[in-house]
Amino acid sequence: MLSNEAIVPSKLLRHLNSNHRSYAKKDKSFFLRLLDQRRKQRQSLLSSVTVSDKAIEASYHVARLIARQKKPHTIGETLVKPACIEIVKSMLAPREVNEVKKVPLSADTVKKRINDMSSDILGILIAKLKTAQKFALQIDEPTDIKNRAQLIAIVRFVDEGTITIKEHYLFCNEFPEQTTGEEIFRVTDDFFKTYDIPWSNCGGVNGAAAMMGNKKGFISCVKRQNPNIEITHCCIHREALMIKNLPTELLQTMNQCITIINIIKSRALNSRIFKLICAEMGSDYESLLFYTEVRWLSRGKVLARLFELRNEAREFLLKQNMTELHQLFEDNHWMAKLAYMADIFEHLNELNKKMQGRSENYLTCSDKLMGFKNKLELWQKELQKGSLEMFQRTYKSMIKNKQLILDLTQPHLSLLQEKFNHYFFTINTEQYNWIRNPFLTDAENSTEALSLQIREEFIELRNDGTLKLNFSEMPLANFWISVKKEYPQISDKAIAILLPFSTTYLCEQSFSTLVLIKNDKRSCLKGLDHELRVALSNIEPNIKRICSSKQAQISH
Repeated sequence: MLSNEAIVPSKLLRHLNSNHRSYAKKDKSFFLRLLDQRRKQRQSLLSSVTVSDKAIEASYHVARLIARQKKPHTIGETLVKPACIEIVKSMLAPREVNEVKKVPLSADTVKKRINDMSSDILGILIAKLKTAQKFALQIDEPTDIKNRAQLIAIVRFVDEGTITIKEHYLFCNEFPEQTTGEEIFRVTDDFFKTYDIPWSNCGGVNGAAAMMGNKKGFISCVKRQNPNIEITHCCIHREALMIKNLPTELLQTMNQCITIINIIKSRALNSRIFKLICAEMGSDYESLLFYTEVRWLSRGKVLARLFELRNEAREFLLKQNMTELHQLFEDNHWMAKLAYMADIFEHLNELNKKMQGRSENYLTCSDKLMGFKNKLELWQKELQKGSLEMFQRTYKSMIKNKQLILDLTQPHLSLLQEKFNHYFFTINTEQYNWIRNPFLTDAENSTEALSLQIREEFIELRNDGTLKLNFSEMPLANFWISVKKEYPQISDKAIAILLPFSTTYLCEQSFSTLVLIKNDKRSCLKGLDHELRVALSNIEPNIKRICSSKQAQISH
């Protein structure tokens, strides 16, 4: 590369006459022929350094690993390739090192490889989706680090290849402007139209309440396409609404706990002093946990940690001369309220964990919710007897006036019961007992709502001795899929109940992956849909097929 000053005509002419006298009197055609000859030599040299098929295939495998680990594309050229070269250099011969150097792993190459694999995975998924015909959808609308709203969709369907119900990441598309129900439908509908997926095949949609408006929201738009579709509100979101309201006395205690935690955690000096106090007192933990209102599940862990470190927190406040807050830890009634909230939120966290998972459906989730409802009723009866045994921290803590805490917990449990009945009023799974176990004595009674033909088919199924033996040896969904050829109508009815999602757990899990991929150092990342598909999909891309359809490219 020459500077502008160096290519002044007079200087170029002087350079030619001084250093290349033999060419000084040559005409322009000579230099054009020389330039053409050099160009041909360079092309010949580059054509001999083409990338082998194995090197291209290896680059796809490395790109897949980079996407699965949610790492930036530059890691291939800056870490993976140099590391491989060093390993091969130490353990093998120089010839193998030269072969490793041919593997293209630049940032642009890794991005192209991820896009190719994503397209292949999507093609396989769409083919499976069309073969399965019926499917259920789970959608949620998170916001990334750049405050851009993204719509994430997860799909569940019967995979004919494995004869099981499978869940796969479907898409992640950005909203250009608003995130209204109509806009959510438009983004989803555009994807369906692009890949020729009819709404009539969608049996159910699960999402948050914000996108489920009956009049102008997502529901009304979907119902126009498929009136028979089942729209359900995520059970985890319902649980969050159920526990949102606290009695005034408990809310005041909660705010005081947050104040104490913020004083200790908000300043580095206070955190170091508190850590030393914990070390001196031989505590199991050395720090408290921050509370974020958006992360409502953190309440139980935050309060439990404060209760475990109550003596350390009291000692810290005493040394800092914070008399008013220090006196709270001397108040047995206040400590009992802290212990009770830690206990009750821990129980709610356990319920939430039970409802999270890939195989959760309406029936399994309803069972866990009904179990918790019955526990609430049992706890209320025990409180009336004066027992606090179900709340271990409250039970073990020193309470001078037991009646005070009983008077506090009884109204709160009654409020929880009321909220539970309000947000989970639709739970009634007795009508689906025939799905849970078609061979029970009273299973036939729960089929009264079905048509006569389906009930006749059900009677034939429940009297099949071979199927009765197989029922106990396989998962519930697999059983109903396996009987589809022989008993298609009753099988379709059962699968239609087992297929829809009960929570948006998988969308939340996908959002966590999105946060890892599109972080503060990769905030301008484009092609987020491709990244998430390769990172989250259970379908493996057919790399050999992709390589065979791609021509070998020269690595620069």
